[in-house]
Amino acid sequence: MNKFKVFFTFIAFLWLLFCGAGAIFAIASGDGGNSMLAWLGLLINAWALPVWMLLRYRYPEKFAGDLRASGALFGVLVGLAIVLLTDTALGLPIYLAIGNLFVLLVYLYHLSTVMHPKMPAVDDKFPQLELAGGQNWEARQFCSARHLRGVLVVFLRGAFCAASRRQLHQLHGLMPELARRNIGMLLLSGQLPAHWPASLTAERTALAGEDCRLEQLDIAGTNAQGFIAGSAAPFLLHAFRRPARCTNAVRPSAWLLDADGYILWRELAMNYRVPAEAENLRSQLSRVED
Repeated sequence: MNKFKVFFTFIAFLWLLFCGAGAIFAIASGDGGNSMLAWLGLLINAWALPVWMLLRYRYPEKFAGDLRASGALFGVLVGLAIVLLTDTALGLPIYLAIGNLFVLLVYLYHLSTVMHPKMPAVDDKFPQLELAGGQNWEARQFCSARHLRGVLVVFLRGAFCAASRRQLHQLHGLMPELARRNIGMLLLSGQLPAHWPASLTAERTALAGEDCRLEQLDIAGTNAQGFIAGSAAPFLLHAFRRPARCTNAVRPSAWLLDADGYILWRELAMNYRVPAEAENLRSQLSRVED
């Protein structure tokens, strides 16, 4: 299922890019047979989602995502409106623009969803995890060694994910509140900390301390399998696989544990574009003190 979603997501984005390129060609050549405004509307309609995703990827601290991908949806609808108003001949642009809206909706509400297996429930003990390098992580030992009241464990989809990059930036801002409440934090992804972008260097440096850490999850670990979505990284990582790059993705989730490693609260993201927001996590920290 993961490979199916990854492949069809790639095909959907490729279709949108070629559709926009075709609109540019029609505008430049003047041979489109329709109003130039209709082709311009199609260009906006087709490239709204790719441009929105690129902006979120490059500037995660500035562009926030939501379930509807409001920026992309706005562009798609604006482009469709221009086409509907100007394509009086009911030519190719109108059919392509409507089709692109359908592609966007399929991506938003199907291709970007996350399916979680059966996971530990609230009041269960959180499992021991295997980290890259052969290390084991256990919540009770982590808290005991640092005299912490609890620990926040957050699974990030990966350095390739715009939502994960924004989440890492937000969680860096949550660190003073965690320190005030004497709560630790462990962030886990499928990549080494060094593979996160240079624009997040300050965040990576701050998350190399004793109480708050960014670590790589051992994707082959027995207890890690429920947190890993095999072959769910973007298609280009599969096509240009390198030893340093992981083609698996981590299922985004957040867990608040007490000092003994029992689960006080959890959030399993249903869509990888909208993982747990830092403000939502902040509002749950008081559970450690109850």
